[in-house]
Amino acid sequence: MSTETSEAKQALMRQLTGKTGRHFWRSLEELWQTPDGRRFMASEFPALARNGISINRRSLLKIMGGSLALAGLSACKSDKDEAAYPYVSTPENVTIGEAKWYATAVTFDGYAQPVLGKTFTGRPVKLEGNPDHPMSRGTTDAYTQAALLGLYDPGRSQSPLHFGEPAEWSAFDAEMARKAEEFDRTKGESFRLLTGPVSSPTLLRQIAAVTARWPKARWHVCHPVSDGLQRAATVQTFGRPLDLHPAFDAAETIVSFDDDFLGPGPRQTRNAGLFADRRRLRQDAKGKTRLFVIEPIPSATGSMADERLPASPVEIDRLLRAVAARVGVAGVAESELTGRQMAWADKAAAALLAAREKALVLVGRYHPSATQALGLLVNDALGSFGKTLRFTDPVITVPPGRDDSLKALVDDIQASRVSMLAIIGANPAYTGAGDLDFAGAMQKVAVRIHAGLYQDETAALSHWHVPLQHDLESWSDARSVDGAVTIVQPLVRPFYDARSAHVVLENLMGRQANDRELVQQTWRETWRENFDARWRQSLHRGLVDGTAAGFLQPPVIHRNVADADGPASGLSLCIRPDAGVWDGALSDNAWAQETPRPLTKLTWGNAILIAPKFADQLRLKTGDQAILTAGSVSVKAPVWVMPGQNEATLGITLGYGRRAEDSIALGLGCDAYALRRSDSLWHRDGVSIEPTGTGEVIATTQLHQAMDGFDFVRTVHISALAQAADHSEPPSFYPDRPQQDPSWGMSIDLDLCIGCNACVTACQAENNIPVVGKELVAEGREMHWMRIDHYYEGDVEEPKSYFQPVPCMHCEQAPCEMGCPVNAAVHSIDGLNLQVYNRCIGTRTCSSYCPYKVRRFNWFDFTKNDAESIQAMRNPDVTVRSRGVMEKCTYCVQRIAEARITAAKDGRPIRDGEVVTACQQACPTQAIVFGNVADPNSAVSRRKASARDFTLLEEVNTRPRTTYLARIEDSAEEEATG
Repeated sequence: MSTETSEAKQALMRQLTGKTGRHFWRSLEELWQTPDGRRFMASEFPALARNGISINRRSLLKIMGGSLALAGLSACKSDKDEAAYPYVSTPENVTIGEAKWYATAVTFDGYAQPVLGKTFTGRPVKLEGNPDHPMSRGTTDAYTQAALLGLYDPGRSQSPLHFGEPAEWSAFDAEMARKAEEFDRTKGESFRLLTGPVSSPTLLRQIAAVTARWPKARWHVCHPVSDGLQRAATVQTFGRPLDLHPAFDAAETIVSFDDDFLGPGPRQTRNAGLFADRRRLRQDAKGKTRLFVIEPIPSATGSMADERLPASPVEIDRLLRAVAARVGVAGVAESELTGRQMAWADKAAAALLAAREKALVLVGRYHPSATQALGLLVNDALGSFGKTLRFTDPVITVPPGRDDSLKALVDDIQASRVSMLAIIGANPAYTGAGDLDFAGAMQKVAVRIHAGLYQDETAALSHWHVPLQHDLESWSDARSVDGAVTIVQPLVRPFYDARSAHVVLENLMGRQANDRELVQQTWRETWRENFDARWRQSLHRGLVDGTAAGFLQPPVIHRNVADADGPASGLSLCIRPDAGVWDGALSDNAWAQETPRPLTKLTWGNAILIAPKFADQLRLKTGDQAILTAGSVSVKAPVWVMPGQNEATLGITLGYGRRAEDSIALGLGCDAYALRRSDSLWHRDGVSIEPTGTGEVIATTQLHQAMDGFDFVRTVHISALAQAADHSEPPSFYPDRPQQDPSWGMSIDLDLCIGCNACVTACQAENNIPVVGKELVAEGREMHWMRIDHYYEGDVEEPKSYFQPVPCMHCEQAPCEMGCPVNAAVHSIDGLNLQVYNRCIGTRTCSSYCPYKVRRFNWFDFTKNDAESIQAMRNPDVTVRSRGVMEKCTYCVQRIAEARITAAKDGRPIRDGEVVTACQQACPTQAIVFGNVADPNSAVSRRKASARDFTLLEEVNTRPRTTYLARIEDSAEEEATG
């Protein structure tokens, strides 16, 4: 590094460390936009200024196919009554334009995500959380919102394939009947069934029937993101496998050792809701809550922490031991800690001891079972069992025997003990650990059958590939994370010539079946009486009464504490699921691909996460390509310099490096599965990274729509919550608008927002927002009406993180309205800032005038080639925009209009809470509240009366209807500097 560069960097660091006020920044690049920073960038990062990106028309159209359905459904084979023709005579009980709702579920990682499906004339257009289900309480996550696009995806598998060629189901059925006769004679010897994670009572009943008929057959499970290590920890502690159910709403102090319980996953909706319940008690001075987090890579949970410390995986084990010794766990030998780590351990232990049975200690499920078992002993010492930490029998059923089910299958294949392998709902050729080489082993099996939604990597190696139905077009049942069963009922008849997993499993036994009858059979045997009434009630509520898992009080039978691991050799690598595509299950979902990841705002790919100090040593910057090597396996990917990451740790996410042809994910990112080992799925020690000297364009939105100004995020220390509110407005040159009743407004609580993107994807689904693809995102032309800004504050090695959702502010003194030359931006009588699409001529003046940068311009005609038969996926209440117009958040004006019409029919005013925007309805923490600000007793008015209420960019005096509640800080450092 040159002397000039070093001096510039030192000046920049002095600027941060010596600062006494508040200074928020979104990325290192933005942080460096100072005289010293620009001088440093010019000499250290000359490649940051890149030329424009050349858009590949072929790839653009390929991406648009998923979201815009450029290929219609008319070519699919289905039942004869399912052709998409307009009604000649409207069926009875169907009113054109009137929505119907059905309770059902979509599955994610084996668990049911309970939803209400909104349909218009038989076609689903929106999914919302089921308010009657205790797991979701009417909210959802981004994955659940994106499931709707998966139903309509024209890239789904549409008919059976035999050796890659189109085939008929009759041929498949005939071959399976012959194989079933053979296995009847051998009792199933050499037959193996491989599934994904299973919680479905019906599928488990069928699997039990298979093994009863063929006792020598074996069932295996491929679960890339399993709780296997956590189950092993409970076996070690209690002598039996158990699921953990933290009661976040009852916890005064939470100490998380790399447990991202607020991050992505099937439990996010439940965890976030309970966590927010506790935070609301703190806001109302009715209860305490503090969150301590130690983690190697920044996470959503770490972003919400009152006290956060970066540490490597080995250091996390040492710190857990230090905390365990301080709270009284016997037999714990402490390891050497740094001064900073010792202070963190002292503070965390003191907080735990002060809370005792209201304390909660969590250890991430990716850590060794011995480490997780020690975390259970800490909770036991505090008296947390049954209060803040509860246990049930496992919701996901695993095969008896070895926990490493996939490795056991590979061992059997290598030993020539498998002649026929049937894979249902799994993709082991892609998701198997690198050392298993499942793809190579699979080719030694004489008969290979794959049933899945897509023609994926495993399908390409199979003799038979048969398409599965989507959850929203099939009958099934499944358990949510609390164990409660939802009957999965179809919202629409199957689009393609596909079958459900239940029917395919019956086909493997040489039988024909109907999926609805199979599910009903399960519950006839369970209920035994009053079947019809209970069936109707379960379908109506989306919940089978009495099926939630009962809490257990297991005694601790083993208190032995394992010896501490030795120091890690070299760099450590953390492998994690992706916040967009998870384990790759959503790789072909364009909504999931284009939703910015909460912390990096990456889209359409993954990257190697690296700490700023270590990146500086390697002279790497964001976007530089590097080769990551773990053992004998290497992958090449761009790096992302991640503030707040542990210096000795690298990170990478799963779900990319796909190899399936015709997939929209083909060629995106690198395959992190290749770096996994069957005995070390989540952490690899002794890895290395080497720059290649080349760069790659990363499609990230972190620096897009940057606002000019200051004071974007506000915080208040918990000791200042009782201060009186000051809502005085500065004077304006413009006269005040008379307030009508109703007048709409929104309040967003930054103390509750976890940056999960549920609101972003819900807005996209509700408002027919198109996907634009990687190239256009990289150019800053994404179309999302809502974004979640991520800000840092403090030193780059250990900053604080903040999330801020930014929709249209709906300003009373809106600059866009004053600037539009054709009066396309107008103000409604009830306070909405509206966009008249037919008037817009595309000058983009409104966007340049908007200080909040919330307007999106249609540079391309994304909707021109929509097939008529597929337009039913679009919300008919929302206009589909064409090229050359500006669009933005409308406060879901279509929902306001619906409530207004309903109220007018009933001869009454609109009730408080009757209008719920899409973002508000999806938010798992209920950080967003919308309503009538003219009513002082409305929920939104009560929020805006809080002393924490503030206006974004108050200095521009636009008087927005959307305001925020400040984030509450509870740390000694914040009290001293705030």
